[in-house]
This record gives sequence, C-alpha cells and structure tokens, in this order.
Amino acid sequence: MQYIRQHTDIPVPAVYCDLEDDEAYYLITEYINGVNMADLGKTQKDTVRAKLQRHLDTLKTLVSTRIGRLTGIDEGYLRDSKSSEYVFCHNDLSQHNVLVNPVTLKINAIVDRKYTGFFPSFFEFPLYNRVGPSVALGDEDDASKLVGFLVSQVGATFQESDAQATE
Repeated sequence: MQYIRQHTDIPVPAVYCDLEDDEAYYLITEYINGVNMADLGKTQKDTVRAKLQRHLDTLKTLVSTRIGRLTGIDEGYLRDSKSSEYVFCHNDLSQHNVLVNPVTLKINAIVDRKYTGFFPSFFEFPLYNRVGPSVALGDEDDASKLVGFLVSQVGATFQESDAQATE
C-alpha cells in the first residue's frame, strides 16, 4: 500500500504499523468509511467500474523487469525480463475489495493487496465485474495459461544457466 501511495493517486489506506509476532504478520491501517462495491445497485456499479478502470490503467504504468510480489518473498527462480514488461497487478480485485462512498460513488479505497506485484498484464483478472469470491469460476479459470507462463520462465532460466555453464 505504501508503494501505491508513493507512486500513484490510487486511494489506499495509510499504513500505521506492520509487525510479526509468533510467526503471524499484522498490518494496522487507516479505517476507511464506505460500502463495498458488491453492495451497490447495477447502475451504481457501472459508474464505479468506469472509475475503477482509470485506477487499473494507472497500475499498468508501474512497470518492472522483475516479476514478483513486493512482500519480500523471493521469486528469484524466475528470470528478469530484458524490458519492463511486467505491470503492477492487484490480483484480488473483487467487488468486496473496492470501498465506495454510497452517495457520491467515489472510490474511497482499494484494499486487500496481499497478492499485488509485478506480473504480465493478463494476471489481473477482472473479478470486479461480478459479485462473488476472489477465485476463478467456471470458464474464468485461466490457471493453465498462468502455469504455462511460469513454466516458460523457469525453463528459460534453466536454459540460460546451462548455456552459461557450458561457456
């Protein structure tokens, strides 16, 4: 959230504190008033969806040559790109993670960023287009596409390592 606050105008809660205790991670943030997008009517959701698209377009301007999350987990087994092809993705953008002023329909905050990071743009599945859980349902399942991409990256890393070893 701090990264988003520093690099964009996307509304996110301020982070007051984060800590680990007894192998549990705690994040203390600003309280944000509003209702989640799922509680709005269809016409209201259409208005919010248009505003949300602007924020998603802003996220895509944040680019990196390195794939992965910003949580300190090392995805070092994947190769860096030669260009800044990875875009910042929320990766859990359901209607429940968009807090809205129910009168003005202003987006007050986009929350739940535990899966955010730099990934190919197709990783950002538009879960906000429907009510429901933050998982792929039925024909939305693109796991094979995601796995195929990751396998291609790991395979390329091993091929590059083998080529360097034989030089």
